[in-house]
Amino acid sequence: MEVHYLTYIFENLRVSTVRSMLYVCVIGLMAGCTTPIKKEGDAPSGPEYVSWLPDTYRNDQAVGLPKPKEHWWKDFGSDELNAIVETALTKNFDLKVAIARVAQTRAQAQIVNASLTPTLDVATSYRNQGPAQGVGYAPTTDDWSSQPVYQIGLVVNYEVDLWGKKGFNTQAAYAQALASEFNRDAVTLSLISDVVTVYFQVLSFSERITVAERNLESMRVVGRGLDKRLQRGDATLIDVSQQLILQTNTDAQVTGLKLQRERAFNRLAVLLGQSPSTLKIKGMALEDAKTPHVEPGLPSDLLCRRPDIRRAEAALEGAQADLYAARANFLPTFGLTAQGGYGSFLLTTITAPQSLFFSLSANLLQNVFDGGRRKAEENVAVAKNTELLETYANTVLAALRDVEDGLSGVALTARQYKALNQSRQLAQKLAELSAIVVERGGMDFVQLYQIQASVIAAEDAAITGRFEQIKASVDLYKAIGGGLKLNDNPCLGGGRLPKADANWIAKARQNDSVFGIK
Repeated sequence: MEVHYLTYIFENLRVSTVRSMLYVCVIGLMAGCTTPIKKEGDAPSGPEYVSWLPDTYRNDQAVGLPKPKEHWWKDFGSDELNAIVETALTKNFDLKVAIARVAQTRAQAQIVNASLTPTLDVATSYRNQGPAQGVGYAPTTDDWSSQPVYQIGLVVNYEVDLWGKKGFNTQAAYAQALASEFNRDAVTLSLISDVVTVYFQVLSFSERITVAERNLESMRVVGRGLDKRLQRGDATLIDVSQQLILQTNTDAQVTGLKLQRERAFNRLAVLLGQSPSTLKIKGMALEDAKTPHVEPGLPSDLLCRRPDIRRAEAALEGAQADLYAARANFLPTFGLTAQGGYGSFLLTTITAPQSLFFSLSANLLQNVFDGGRRKAEENVAVAKNTELLETYANTVLAALRDVEDGLSGVALTARQYKALNQSRQLAQKLAELSAIVVERGGMDFVQLYQIQASVIAAEDAAITGRFEQIKASVDLYKAIGGGLKLNDNPCLGGGRLPKADANWIAKARQNDSVFGIK
């Protein structure tokens, strides 16, 4: 009897349920369920990306980076360098990652901001209940029947922001988005600095190799002359061996310089987002590169352009907003829910006037006990706020240190290069005179070896000193966040966070005597 009763129920439900579920699916499709999951233009998988990676080397389209306002790298006077920097700003993959993160944080901020507005959803449902009168109201199969219910309508939900918690969440999200933009600018500044530095490093290695090879050829000429003298008895085997040792060491030095140049060249190619085989450099003489002339009194307002300072300040603002939101979470929440539409036992009468329904509810919720979760969240926010405050102060202090190092570096490397260049000129003259003396037999070989080693060391040191002078200029540009001229006041005029900037700039100006800026 029980089996017969269950069989009757399932046979009663089978046809009507399948037909009703089909109706609900059709309504769902009409409500927008046809949105595609995969879309054209989505990012490819890893293997697919690697397969077309070489094609990106020929892609000159911009990747969404606002061009830097100040083209400080052009101060070095190299058209080739200018083109290389432009390539890096377009194709560097670290920069593309930073740009993608900006898009992420902007979208996340929009998600958080959307919680301030009500949500409106289309709801469709199908329910079939048996027995129709309720459980226990069908003692026999004659009394048993199922009752389908169809519904379609709109559902509105809204949480009233009584205490400003959602507003604080939105403020924190936008601060994080702003911090990601400043992080992108920091990556850009570091990228340009690295590209300029590595470019001149490659040129310096090339010049050092050229000088070392020239001196190596001179040593080989002297070595061949010593071999002839050894055969005549005018030189000893010791003399020849000493010359051969110096020549071999110089040859090894050339090989080491070529290895360092190759590594620097490969690094430059990666910074440009391309393989080393596709990169060609004509180069220029380091002596022809221009270096900035810095006068005392460099305005400290230049520091406000540094993106790492602005990034730290934006992150601090976001942490403060998170703290306020955590405190607001202790207060009651008030929510409104409204629902209206059509519901009927039959699809044919679902749009009839008598099928219209609505409901409205309001909820006030106050937490009584949560095991200390909200208090712990507040403690986390307080600790994070303190952490970012100290991080901000440390970032400002590091910026002041970088400026001091940059100014000292520019001044001292200029003096260093001047002395090394004079030493190189004297060494070159000494090499010319010693060659004449050696031909006339007026110099012993021990003195000749010392002169040859001194000439190599002096010329190599001068080229290295010139590179260090150029690198010091790049470090100064990076320390002040751009060029040496201040077109506007980023601290007090167009700054995003002027109050904090003004505070630390006021403190910085009290230390002008320390690092020579005002």
